[in-house]
Amino acid sequence: MQYFKKRSLRSNAKNLVQAAKSTLNYNRDLMDDGLIGSLEGTIADLRKVIKTGSAHELTATGDAARVLIEKSAPRVKHPFMREIVETLVVAFGVAMAFRAYFFQPFKILTGSMQPSLYGIHASTEKDPENGPGVFDKGPLKPLKWLVSGTWYKDVVAETDGTASVAEDNQRAPGMVIITVAGKQHKVPRDALERGDIAMVGARPPSMADNPNESVKTIAVWSVKKGDRIWSGYVTAGDQVFVNRILWNFRPPRRDDVIVFATSSQQLAFSLDSARKMSSSDKHITKVPKLPLYLVDTPIQRLLPAGQHYIKRLVGMPEEKISIKHPHVYADGVKIENLFGMDRVASMAAEETGDGKYWGYHSTMDEGTPNRGRSLLSTPEDSMQLGEGEYLPMGDNTLSSFDGRYWGSVPKEQMVGPGAIIWWPFSPRWGRIK
Repeated sequence: MQYFKKRSLRSNAKNLVQAAKSTLNYNRDLMDDGLIGSLEGTIADLRKVIKTGSAHELTATGDAARVLIEKSAPRVKHPFMREIVETLVVAFGVAMAFRAYFFQPFKILTGSMQPSLYGIHASTEKDPENGPGVFDKGPLKPLKWLVSGTWYKDVVAETDGTASVAEDNQRAPGMVIITVAGKQHKVPRDALERGDIAMVGARPPSMADNPNESVKTIAVWSVKKGDRIWSGYVTAGDQVFVNRILWNFRPPRRDDVIVFATSSQQLAFSLDSARKMSSSDKHITKVPKLPLYLVDTPIQRLLPAGQHYIKRLVGMPEEKISIKHPHVYADGVKIENLFGMDRVASMAAEETGDGKYWGYHSTMDEGTPNRGRSLLSTPEDSMQLGEGEYLPMGDNTLSSFDGRYWGSVPKEQMVGPGAIIWWPFSPRWGRIK
């Protein structure tokens, strides 16, 4: 029994040696010479009794060492909370490094990449007679959302008053804002496009919107308490990871689904210098508490600053690109034998119901919403790309603001190719094609 007791005391003494060394190493710069000497002496005493000391000597030396170590180490308030905070800080740092150098998350907001990627979209009630199901209300509603990204929404007038529909492409892209008796509801834009929003007696707004605001009112009408304006399911846009390291090993390829920044950023040390870099003060941001200014310059005139777009790469550097529905042509040769672009080009009206994604379109093709002339308005138009310039287009060219309107993107502004859709779980879940 004496043997096992002595063995245990030696083991405790060895642990105290390590604790004393750690305390000395971590806090030496905060200690006076006397305390440093005491810890060094304690370490030497512990090592001596570990080799030749009796059980009594091991116990006495160990107790004295424990008291000195506790006295030498600074007291920490709320050590449990401190440990949690330190763990969270480390986890956050690892996540930020992962995001910055490996895989960065992005959320799809609009339908410009359908059918490959879906933005926020709406669908009407699947069972209008019986209303929403058991997973669309009560405590099970969040569970359905966690899996499918779908949330049941019922927009009903709570009082008599006025309703309006507005859009805000900067702060609510892919959505329309329904204001009912002063209460706002965001609904995916496709509900408006299909005519699902009940706008009885709707009329244009009587006053112009504030030109300094991004909100534009579409229509207004009167409602009575209990009027149902819209009900249905709002499904979150696809959440994707973008591979930030792949292009370090290979160049961008045609048919890649890519994310790019709409503007380039530079630092200026004075407001005058910043204004020389930018044509508009709205692209200049003062860095708080520092004599620095961030200049966010759009890479093309029609693009908004400070945003990220996701499109498919269809044109490569130094190519001449044209569109002859349903295909894209590079230097006069039809682009084919690529999975993503072939899928868009081969879709027919009977596959999509109304032909919404049927092939690549010039911006003034018959049936295309006419937003005015662009760089690729007709099949006779072509776009010459320069060195290091790439041309992105949406898969849904009937509803995509892309390179046909504003031109090419330099390699420096491209973040990386889309890797996977990680949420919500749908038939598109998995690798982006």
